[in-house]
Amino acid sequence: MSDLKKHQAIAFLSFVTLVVVLFYLIYNTFMLKDHQYQSIEKNLLHEDFKALAEHENIYPGGFKIVSNHLEKNMHTLERHYQQHKAIRNPYADSILKNMFHELTINSPMDTLFEAMKKKYQLSKNLDYLLTVNNIKLRFGPGVVTTLYDHHENYSFLKNDAQTKSGYILDGHLQTPLTQNIAYSVTTGSSLQYSYDMTFTVYVDHNNRDMEVLKSAVPTLMLTLFALTTVMAIYYITFKNWLQQKKLAEMKSDFINSITHEFHTPISTIIVANKSLQNEKVLLNKYRVKELTEVIYRQSKRLEKLFGQVLDITKIENANIEKEETDIYVLIDQILKAYRLKIADKHVQLVMNQIPSDRHMVLLNEFWFTTMLFNIFDNAIKYNDHQEKHIHIHFVINDGKLQLMIADNGIGMEDQTVKNIFDKFYRANKEEMQHVNGLGLGLYYAQQCVYAHNWKMLVNSKVGIGSEFIIFIS
Repeated sequence: MSDLKKHQAIAFLSFVTLVVVLFYLIYNTFMLKDHQYQSIEKNLLHEDFKALAEHENIYPGGFKIVSNHLEKNMHTLERHYQQHKAIRNPYADSILKNMFHELTINSPMDTLFEAMKKKYQLSKNLDYLLTVNNIKLRFGPGVVTTLYDHHENYSFLKNDAQTKSGYILDGHLQTPLTQNIAYSVTTGSSLQYSYDMTFTVYVDHNNRDMEVLKSAVPTLMLTLFALTTVMAIYYITFKNWLQQKKLAEMKSDFINSITHEFHTPISTIIVANKSLQNEKVLLNKYRVKELTEVIYRQSKRLEKLFGQVLDITKIENANIEKEETDIYVLIDQILKAYRLKIADKHVQLVMNQIPSDRHMVLLNEFWFTTMLFNIFDNAIKYNDHQEKHIHIHFVINDGKLQLMIADNGIGMEDQTVKNIFDKFYRANKEEMQHVNGLGLGLYYAQQCVYAHNWKMLVNSKVGIGSEFIIFIS
């Protein structure tokens, strides 16, 4: 795995860990607020419900209804229980059904609850639910049986009133949860033949989750802000790291390239100079001339290498001078000069017919010429064909000239195309080690385009070739 992939993997895992931790904290905050939500309101209502249960059993009049159905029929219920060997029998079922029906239709809880809300100035949207959870009968000492259990389903009772929270007697709360229980108690009589009944009052908003979420919004927004900030910092840091890494690699490539490029002419000059110090060689004027020509050629090569680097500095830091020039005539002259330069190479430099009309362009001849020479040089260097082709043609679109330079070279991948104009960038370093250069040619060409306020695009396919399109305005 490459260093970049390792850094990306570590950064991704770290970011995922951070996200998990933050969302875990958000979840815990939500759950904490969920348990604490309306605790004050529930405590206030708890005392009122407790007072009702102590004096009235469920609600005013509730004790009387329950006693009429259970205490007055206790012995009859016992006989049916012994007769059927179970409390689930037609008589007990009818007692339970009628009692629940009467408790439901006679419930004054709506009025009582509204009075409580007004008393404590609670939210108008607050709602409640009154449920029965369990009813047990005592038939003398040691005989206890369950008449009703909210975990079971009873076919003779209303199906929509039977819930996991108990049998609904009154109220419209749709989300009865453990954390919104305002009061729950088991009541009954102290007689031997008696009953125990458990009922629960739930109090909450029907949109509880949304209300809790609203209360957690500040924490949530702060967390999202922190997460966004971390993402932004990570992105900027990672992007800067990539740029620094890229610059470091290009610097290393440049040093390696310039060392290689300078080493050959310097070594040749040193050897030639050493030979000139030999007295026998000095006596041979033809040998002296040959060595001095070698020194001259290698010195010119060094001059050219230094010139490439210095030209970059000049074009980056100076405003180039421009003048009106017939671009067709200039390009014709450039091609004639370049053909002389590549006379000993197998290169076909072909241009379509130059239009007869003049096309005057404001440009700098020196920089324009050097730009085209660099593009031509690359078309030849990165070409493994025996016969190399460079085609130049013009297109006029909406009165604007487009200069197109196509070759039959090795072509480039999309990622390479994105980077070829970067300073010191050299593509296919491993495969093209035999190709000389400092990675400045196309960077220089692009700077020339910028200096003229033009545009340049590149189309390339691996194994087919590349096309440079210069939009001249």
